[in-house]
Amino acid sequence: MILLNVTRWPALAVIALAGLSAVALAFISVNLFAIAMANFDFIQRHGLVALREGALVQLLQLTGTGLVALTCYLVFKICEAELVFRYFRWAGRVEAGMTGRRQLRFRRERKDKT
Repeated sequence: MILLNVTRWPALAVIALAGLSAVALAFISVNLFAIAMANFDFIQRHGLVALREGALVQLLQLTGTGLVALTCYLVFKICEAELVFRYFRWAGRVEAGMTGRRQLRFRRERKDKT
C-alpha cells in the first residue's frame, strides 16, 4: 500500500505525522498508569464484587488504550527513523544513518556502480 509507505511522503508530512502521533501518545497515556493501578487495587480489595461491578471491563479498556498508545509510539519512531535517514542522506553520510537492509542495499548499489 503506497499510502503507508512513509519513504515516499514529503518531509513536512512525515514531521506532521510524527507530531500528531506524539501528541496522541501524550494525551492517551497521561493517566493510564494511575488508572490501571487504581483498577488493580480495586480488584484486589473487593475481589469478585469488583469484577461484577465492571472492573474487568475497565481493565480490558485500559489494555486497549495501552495498545493504542503503543501504536502511536511506534508510528512516532518510524517517522523519526525516516527523518534521520533523510537527514544523513542529505548531509552526505548515507551509511551512518542506515541500518540493516537499507545499508546492505546501499552497499550493493554502490558496489555495482564501481
